[in-house]
Amino acid sequence: MLSKEENTRYTEVGPGSVINALGKRHWLPYLRSEALVANGAPRKVELLGETYISFRAADGRLGFLDEQCPHRGASLVLGRSGDNALTCIFHGWKFDVTGKCIDTPSEANPNFCNTVKVKSYRVHEAGGVCWVYLGDGEPPVFPDYEYFSAPAEYRRPRVGYCQSSWAQNLETLLDSSHIGLLHSSGVANTLPTAIQVKGNNAPKLSVVETPYGLQAYAQRDRGDGSISLRVTEYVAPFTILNGATREEEGRLLYMVPINNTRAAFWRMEWDLNHPQEWWEELAKTNDRDGLFFVDPDDFLSNSVDRNSENFGQDRDAMANGHWSGFKDLRAEDAAVSDSIPIVDRTKEHLGASDLVIARMRQLFLRGLKSFETEGVVMGLGPNGDGTGIPYSGMRGTAEMIPVGTDMHDYHNRVLREERVAAREAFLAAKASQ
Repeated sequence: MLSKEENTRYTEVGPGSVINALGKRHWLPYLRSEALVANGAPRKVELLGETYISFRAADGRLGFLDEQCPHRGASLVLGRSGDNALTCIFHGWKFDVTGKCIDTPSEANPNFCNTVKVKSYRVHEAGGVCWVYLGDGEPPVFPDYEYFSAPAEYRRPRVGYCQSSWAQNLETLLDSSHIGLLHSSGVANTLPTAIQVKGNNAPKLSVVETPYGLQAYAQRDRGDGSISLRVTEYVAPFTILNGATREEEGRLLYMVPINNTRAAFWRMEWDLNHPQEWWEELAKTNDRDGLFFVDPDDFLSNSVDRNSENFGQDRDAMANGHWSGFKDLRAEDAAVSDSIPIVDRTKEHLGASDLVIARMRQLFLRGLKSFETEGVVMGLGPNGDGTGIPYSGMRGTAEMIPVGTDMHDYHNRVLREERVAAREAFLAAKASQ
């Protein structure tokens, strides 16, 4: 369990908090690229308890600015788009994507606009997602995860919104012991390589700390000469790569704090064996596990009924043998995480199955202290800027392995080499077509 002070540090993300300052030192996803149309309406964005606006100029460039007009504080989300700029409707003050004021029609002095600027932030567009760096100075290298090397037709960026602290949602992604229980009526026992856990709900857990966070290993002996191995990569502070439900698929997950009781859950998935058309065709007949999202701007809205008592839980289904009463894995995870907006961790009773959660919290709180006292940004490696971290070869693992296999070597070398070789061969074949 955590002390009251520790729990506050762990969940407070607004201005003045340590997590607020730390989060601003990382690239954060904030909107799908498709959400911003050239010369279209600006979008309001909330991150780390602060509000901003983003828009796409006619020439395709992105602008990411403080929300308030520096004149009288009107929200720029109400602004008019056009001329590669955004114009406040209050007095017509116009700003380009860098935040430079280029017109102040309410002022007689034509040079007045040269004295005005709205704060802007560095942006980057990759993988069908818009990213922002909210910190001062040079940003870290943009992490070149495998997802970004996949052609657009083989990847799927989605976002959903969790109505609870980022921390408990990220902890859920790190937790392998709940799979055979919470998800027992769903994917856990139906897919060939998605960690077959039936009858074994107490995995053997271990943790290896890394320069960027940690690796969480969960083993289950199947009694047939094989081990069910699940390895989750945690890249501090907000990133998870866990084992996918199909061996061809990779997952890059972000749990980005919006405010103290709301988080953006980004799912960036790639699969070089199946293009978008395959997913769309399968979606027409099979919506298992909520994998095929109707609403790309909030995939959780299709799973969790937040307007109904207990999130739409079906008690009749539970009476007939369904474990959770929720229709898919996404709804199950969201319901248990959202059931209390911020958990009081002074009242917890952790067990051996919570080893990974306990170690992650220790690492995180230690990282906050190092950031405060020494300026060390957790998650960016020994160089402090992300260089040297093996992003491109990083992926979670969900595999059956023979008993006696060195699981660390298998995850860190064997699978990585196989996947890198497969990716290079695929990209070379595409280039030659």
